[in-house]
Amino acid sequence: SHSDIHRMLVGGVAPRPIALVATMDNAGLVNLSPFSFFNVFGVNPAVVCFSPAFSGRTGKAKDTMLNLLETRECTVSVVNYGIVHQISLASAPYERGVDEFVKSGLTKLPSVKVAPPGVAESPFVMEARLLQHVEFGGEPGAHAGPPGSANMMICEIVMLHVSESVLNERGVIDPLLIDQVARMGGPYYTRARDGIFVLPQPSKILAGIDNLPEELRNSPILTGKHLAQLASVEAIPGAVESGEWRVERDEGTIESRHLQAKRLLDEGDVSAAW
Repeated sequence: SHSDIHRMLVGGVAPRPIALVATMDNAGLVNLSPFSFFNVFGVNPAVVCFSPAFSGRTGKAKDTMLNLLETRECTVSVVNYGIVHQISLASAPYERGVDEFVKSGLTKLPSVKVAPPGVAESPFVMEARLLQHVEFGGEPGAHAGPPGSANMMICEIVMLHVSESVLNERGVIDPLLIDQVARMGGPYYTRARDGIFVLPQPSKILAGIDNLPEELRNSPILTGKHLAQLASVEAIPGAVESGEWRVERDEGTIESRHLQAKRLLDEGDVSAAW
């Protein structure tokens, strides 16, 4: 069933960043709603996408989609831990025309290039204009469709508001300072900074697991994670000293050596593990 597919997708494709989208209708009434089917795609032009599906209960279009089709403008504010409880209030199914800024207690941040306001409490706000509406379930521009069917709103970012409080000394957003939250399945969320770890991004061609000695590739002790750590070098170390690498033979068993390597790899010491 569609409800089963939905539960599996939101549980399996996670964590997902949360877009807090503000729109206005032609009468100037503001709507604020969170969406976790959301991400950024490209920088030239800078494109952000989110999906306001037709209501699973009524099949009607969300106010966000109706407003965006009317005025073609919105803001997208990222959600951090400080406002996560307020976005839950904003997500309630209020009647059209109800201002979720008022319901949630969030503050309107005046925009520069579009009419809808951003969320002042958010450290990162994008002003955007609708580029394209992709309808997957009903007719283009329809106000109703099959319950749960998707609408992709593809928007061009025209202005960024970034709080200096989340920037490091190099002017880059610090993941520990911005403190985003993400959506899991059901009622579950996750706080991103509590799970942050560093994984170097390769800038050169690396050896790869296929070039590891057969003894390592067939190890019953070393997992794929451990093999990937060992293979993340430009060249497999030889039996003699090569640069900073050195393989030292011992009289221990394969099991004892692999257990020792596993311990060192779990500590992040790849050089010692080799």
